[in-house]
Amino acid sequence: MQAQQEATPRSERWEFELYDLSRPLTRETVVALFGDIVADGANPYFTDIAVETPFDFATGTTRASIVRIPDHVGTHVDAPLHMVEGAPSLEQMDISRLIGEAVVLDLERGDVDHGYTAAELAAAAPGVEPGDIVLIYSGYVDAVERRRMRQTYLTEEAALWLVERGVKAVGCEPSGIEHTPQGLFEHGWYRKDAEHPWPAHRALLANDVYIVEGLTNLRPLRGRRVRFSALPVAMPGLTGFSVRAVAWIDR
Repeated sequence: MQAQQEATPRSERWEFELYDLSRPLTRETVVALFGDIVADGANPYFTDIAVETPFDFATGTTRASIVRIPDHVGTHVDAPLHMVEGAPSLEQMDISRLIGEAVVLDLERGDVDHGYTAAELAAAAPGVEPGDIVLIYSGYVDAVERRRMRQTYLTEEAALWLVERGVKAVGCEPSGIEHTPQGLFEHGWYRKDAEHPWPAHRALLANDVYIVEGLTNLRPLRGRRVRFSALPVAMPGLTGFSVRAVAWIDR
């Protein structure tokens, strides 16, 4: 008599609540992150976004496009090469450092210029642990074209504290982990002869602590631990690229 086969129990499905932390890649997003830095055609690198459609249903059976974008706009990751000569470029990054457990620090400051210190990071709850991805909720307020943007940023000591804590990556809501207008207009950090330029960037990227900038929708996650992913394309030679940053909480 043929033995009756036992029914194989169905494995439990993975259930989670997903949060999209990415801004759309549009000129409106560029303005929201850079304000008057890009007004009246200034700094055209940041607004050089275009989509062409050489194949369309009006003339054929498919639709396909050609996309032109800068490598540091919207929600994007900085590769070490962005600030450290000879360091890994985009395709050489260890993408395992951009996916994993993240802590969302509630450091809300709103529409202000404020540099976070090491002490402020250390005091935040839940605490930062080795191997974390650190996401900073600051309550960033979108910039507008006719007013100098205000933003929170990391001081050099805060960046070094994150390196010492052994984090994998750090993410923020503004356009930069450092104060973008101050770096451009006050410190002149883009000049070849600048002294000690972009110190927080360099402290992080020289130690393979990757940077994700331009995040959004962090408010409902503030003060929590989540899973996080922000993976770029593998395009050789770039110093950064747009990512689809997401967080999820297991149910």
